[in-house]
Amino acid sequence: MTRAGARPQKPTGRLPSWLLLSGLASICFALFAWFPPTRIDNVLYDVLARVSARPADTNILMVDIDDRSLAELGAWPWPRDLHARMIDRLGQAGAKTIVYDVLFSEPGDPAQDQALGQAIERSGKVYLPQFLTSAGADAPRRVVGSIPAIAKGAAGAGLAHVRFDDDGVVRRMAPFETDGANLAPDLMTVVHRATHPVGARDMTRGFDETLLIPFAGPPSIYRHISFSSVLNGEAPASLISGRTVFVGLTAPGLGPAFPTPVTPDASSMTGVQLQASVLDGLRSGLMIREAGPEGRAAFALTLLWLLLAGFLVLPPRANLVLLAALCAVGLAYSAAMFWLAHLWLSPIAAVLGMTLVALIWGWMQLARVNDLLSRELARIRSIVRGRRVQPMDFESDVVARQASSLGEAITRMDDLRRFSADALFSLPDATLVADAHGRAIAANAAANALFRPTQLTVLGASLADLVNALEPLGKRFELDWPPPADEHEPIDLHLVDGRVFQLQTVFRRDETGAPAGWIVRLADISILTAAMRQREQALQLLTHDMRSPQTSILALLATTPDLPTETADRIAAYARRTLALADGFVQLARAEVTPVSLEPVDLADITVEAIDELWPQSAQRRIEIQQIGGETPLVVLGDRGVLSRTLINLLGNAVKYSPEGSRITVTLSEQSSPNGPMAHVAIADQGPGFSREEAAAAFLPFQRFERPGSVAGAGGAGLGLAFVHAAVARHGGEVSCRSTAGVGAEFTVRLPRLVAGRP
Repeated sequence: MTRAGARPQKPTGRLPSWLLLSGLASICFALFAWFPPTRIDNVLYDVLARVSARPADTNILMVDIDDRSLAELGAWPWPRDLHARMIDRLGQAGAKTIVYDVLFSEPGDPAQDQALGQAIERSGKVYLPQFLTSAGADAPRRVVGSIPAIAKGAAGAGLAHVRFDDDGVVRRMAPFETDGANLAPDLMTVVHRATHPVGARDMTRGFDETLLIPFAGPPSIYRHISFSSVLNGEAPASLISGRTVFVGLTAPGLGPAFPTPVTPDASSMTGVQLQASVLDGLRSGLMIREAGPEGRAAFALTLLWLLLAGFLVLPPRANLVLLAALCAVGLAYSAAMFWLAHLWLSPIAAVLGMTLVALIWGWMQLARVNDLLSRELARIRSIVRGRRVQPMDFESDVVARQASSLGEAITRMDDLRRFSADALFSLPDATLVADAHGRAIAANAAANALFRPTQLTVLGASLADLVNALEPLGKRFELDWPPPADEHEPIDLHLVDGRVFQLQTVFRRDETGAPAGWIVRLADISILTAAMRQREQALQLLTHDMRSPQTSILALLATTPDLPTETADRIAAYARRTLALADGFVQLARAEVTPVSLEPVDLADITVEAIDELWPQSAQRRIEIQQIGGETPLVVLGDRGVLSRTLINLLGNAVKYSPEGSRITVTLSEQSSPNGPMAHVAIADQGPGFSREEAAAAFLPFQRFERPGSVAGAGGAGLGLAFVHAAVARHGGEVSCRSTAGVGAEFTVRLPRLVAGRP
């Protein structure tokens, strides 16, 4: 037999709301991955870019067209022969690559244009910029470069196009720009591909549309020299030899300047300086790729589901710690990928999303706790009566007030529980409390004293082992005892030392109907058992030892004709009275203690049988017995023999005390009561009746009433009505007497009516 399991857990209601929140949050996070909040991302990116300072490429030299050059060489634009002289000077000094970030898109003096073109062609290392222009909003863009006379001898040309983010800051470059159906390369893409070592990594050949620029620092981080200084021969050849030389406008207001993450001043990085930073990033292989939507989604959803899993298994404070830890992990992982893998994976969407999800979950749980507190408080208030819960100040919030009220109610319940436990364990009988698995979890002092001689630890032991340890005679309980049944018959345990215990078990269920445990009581009935034994012996004495002599006396009188008639009659009367006393006492004792065998019986049939039983006595005295009612069955649960003896006793008394020629009325009816329908049998006579005091004591044992005109010796032993009272009480009914002296008496028996479909 399998022991009943522990109490099933009630559905908490968290899972449906958790699933709903998880689904909605996952969809939102996926959308954030495809459409990230770039402005907030850019703030974190700029911070990482500023703290990621590194040494600049020493092979880059900036030749600035600065204020000094303008002061010495004149206002801009300069004659193109100056540019030709600069290119020749750089070539003679051994420059490896020359990026000349000046656009010669309009023809000038033909001789000077030709001289500049020849200088570029002689160098063979000059790269010239191109620009994308548009004639209107709807007009296609076109590429504008230097005039052919100048550009024909260049080593290469490319777009000097600047990409702005939504906030107007330059953080990225595009290796290629769309030029109609073609792709136009960026100037730094052309320079890098032409000058990087064979076999070295080339990030412009990837599939990224744009690359984030890893700024080494502000523009001043690169080596600079004034245009006029180089042109005047002031720069040593060692400064220029083997380097990539950028020539461009750096004088304030002379050319465009752009905001970048490493320049707090929005106009502090010129175009040529920006180009130098891009080439530095390409050559170092540190250009930063941006994670795609799939990577961003996987990153954000991983953090989200770790947080959601914590919602199910961790308490609120631990979830707060988990949220902070996951946000820190997201930031740290993003920074690590930025610095080590040169990948920009922004955690901002994940961090903000997790914070919002945590707030929503906390609000949902708070609302759920509020509802739960309201329900439980109402339920506890319906259980706990007595002390009124003191309300909190209105300044407290609703949940705090409810929690306080619930705490007060729980305190009251704890007081009741403690009182119940004290009452239970102060019982004089040995009492055990067991869990749903039949293991003792509590025992009162009487139980500990009872099991102390067995040397068995009470708490934790099975009920079967504890009872078997008492070594009851003729009984052995299996390990699965007691069975989880709602009703158990008491069991008498006879011990070897002569003690007798009555074992009673009560199986308890919780409010859901699940097994909760047992309460076991071992009542010491040794004295009661001895008294019952003595009672049986007394009954044996009455039924045999007292009846046999009286029966012998009557038999002897019948066979001894020599005795005077008056003496014989008197002896016989005494003997019969002794027999009646013994029979009445035995019947009363058995009515009080003998279990009755209950079965459906018709009270109307039993009444008819009782009337028939007493017909000879009533006919002899010309007493009419009239029955009223009883045409329909009056079914009750009862012992037919005991109920028959009850009605015979009442009718017999009525016949004995009624005068000759009178009438006895027996009325059968059904009447309602708060406990259900009742079957009534009322027996009324026309005898002398009782006084109020006699009627009140009529059902006490040994009450005898002598009345003039009654049958001789009608008083009997005084046990007939006591038997009636005991028998009716054993059937769950009641009997009453209503009488007026000199008018008659009415005895009414009321028994629960057995109705179909009801117990």
